[in-house]
Amino acid sequence: MKKQLAMLLTVAMGLTLLTGCGSDDGKSSSVSVEESGPAAENTEQGSVQESEEPDDTGSTESTNGEKSLADYEKETRLNLFMGDPGITDEEFNAYPMAKIIAEATGYDITYTLSPSTEAETARSNIFMLKEDYQLVSVSKTEFFTLMSLGALKPITEYVEASSYLKDALTEDAWEAARGSDGEIYGVPGYQPKNCSTSGLAFRLDWLNEYNEANPDSEILVPAEDNGYSMCLSDFDKMLEYFATKVPSDGYAMSIDNSLTQIPAILPAFGVYQSWAEVDGKLTYSIEQPGFQDYAKYMDNLHDSGLAYYQRSAQDTNTITMLQSGRSGVGLAYHWQAYPIETQLADNMPEEGTVLDTYTNDAIGYIAALVPDDCKGDASKVRVFSEQYASSYYVVPAHSTDAQAAGAVDFVDKKLEPELFRRLTIGVEGETFEIREGEYYPILPAFNDEMQLADQFMTGTRMEDYSKYWLARTRKTEAQNKIFSTINCNVDSTGIKNPVTMMPPNEVYDNSWTALDTAVFDSLVLNLYNDGEFDLETVLSAWKANNGDEVTAAVNEWYSTWESKDAFNTVKPR
Repeated sequence: MKKQLAMLLTVAMGLTLLTGCGSDDGKSSSVSVEESGPAAENTEQGSVQESEEPDDTGSTESTNGEKSLADYEKETRLNLFMGDPGITDEEFNAYPMAKIIAEATGYDITYTLSPSTEAETARSNIFMLKEDYQLVSVSKTEFFTLMSLGALKPITEYVEASSYLKDALTEDAWEAARGSDGEIYGVPGYQPKNCSTSGLAFRLDWLNEYNEANPDSEILVPAEDNGYSMCLSDFDKMLEYFATKVPSDGYAMSIDNSLTQIPAILPAFGVYQSWAEVDGKLTYSIEQPGFQDYAKYMDNLHDSGLAYYQRSAQDTNTITMLQSGRSGVGLAYHWQAYPIETQLADNMPEEGTVLDTYTNDAIGYIAALVPDDCKGDASKVRVFSEQYASSYYVVPAHSTDAQAAGAVDFVDKKLEPELFRRLTIGVEGETFEIREGEYYPILPAFNDEMQLADQFMTGTRMEDYSKYWLARTRKTEAQNKIFSTINCNVDSTGIKNPVTMMPPNEVYDNSWTALDTAVFDSLVLNLYNDGEFDLETVLSAWKANNGDEVTAAVNEWYSTWESKDAFNTVKPR
């Protein structure tokens, strides 16, 4: 997509838009363009909001001597191009949330949804053909491509003049929106919370049964005081027992066909992320010191018959295996807990149970495995976590100053604290409730009224939304159970992948898809077939597909990344 977008924009914009050159590192600031077409026509129609009257001091500046957004002329009729929430443009524009936003902000916004097909072409046309849009949702890759081509309008002065926006995001988040010239070119869609998304679901009832029968060799049950962890030797013991509990066509553990590197197991072998710092340099997982031990461990589970691997999409997956009782352990994402817990065949809820409020005591979750010498120590648990900018709202370079000021002011007004809460989780007592300082959805009202609320977000109050967003992980008690378990102490146990913060990189972008596929295929053949695991075969696939070049490119960026210490807040054990 990056290649296609860059090619289209380079050719078309080189002829019609650009009047200057980019900086030497490819991240040019946007250049001035002539104002023409529908955008200019809107201005002539009188939809520009004049700056507010100065106060009686005669100054158009705020009391602290700095300009505010009230001091700018602003276009109040704006067109916004966004992603595809699965409904029509007409339905989205008629959605009650759109009316609430219009009344609260004073802006007349027309929303256009990205088509389900040829979405990249539709977005690139906005910039190539100078179409009449003032706020456009783009991916991270598109953002950096557009910025390097001078297709985005800098919005720094408007952000600095905002009432809420400039302080609503962390400096790291804003840093991800700046060009090499220091200007801000978009409002980043930063993930609301640092979190882990998956853990090992396991049959807690079977584990309790084992412990009752074996008081002299009990397995430490994952719980809050041990960070919901389990040491390797206990995990092995548990799998051996589970193998006696499953039917003849069952397995102690099940693994989906998309998995060769399981995030909840890798940390037990000292592999803490896909890309992690080793001796001062970022190293991909298969080259990290503990990976061979991990791979041999997984290979042994398969070869000994303790682990089942789903070889194709037609084969039974982990969730179905757990539901049917044919498996005792499997990786689960937090949105998969509800079907596991409510449809477990040999422990179904009583008829008439409200399933949204139901949790199944037969199912437990492990945040991560730990080495035996870390058994029971919550401070030694490490989980794969993530938080980064995945999208941006940008102002096209062909927008007028009044349109740019209006676009940022629109985003800013929606971040007024009470309004932001209303727009994200609704009304207390109607769509959500507060219990001990935490936000919980009121169902079904929350789903009925707030289902599309996140689609209307063009900016966020990061600290507030990190709390509000949790209501979405609590839409069922089963989901709340797994999410709170795997994230019980994530701020001190979660290790993030620095490469998620890397701007588009030519070597990485051109090689990664083929490289990742080659390594995955090699791991499948080595891990989930009879025979001894051979790391050299996997490393050969890595090298043959530009793995060394990718590593060098990643580290060239990493060595200059000023925010890496702030990003790497949790250290390996």
